[in-house]
Amino acid sequence: MQAEHADAIENPDPDEGHRIEGVTQVNYRIAFEYDPAADALERAETEQVDELADPELLSCSCGVRGMTRAEALSHIEAAGE
Repeated sequence: MQAEHADAIENPDPDEGHRIEGVTQVNYRIAFEYDPAADALERAETEQVDELADPELLSCSCGVRGMTRAEALSHIEAAGE
């Protein structure tokens, strides 16, 4: 499986489009207030508690997943994009 992954990184499919992407998460602290008329909790305020950071693992739009930054760079260079 690792050999297939390494091959997909180094030999990208020339018929596919290639764009490196990743998913990251920013956390928020959310405070709620009780609304007795609606008998519900209503969002009162939000506070961002961390900054947006680059993800640890990257993917390519062609389907290659779980690449380090160095692997993603090698993949996109090999794709010529």
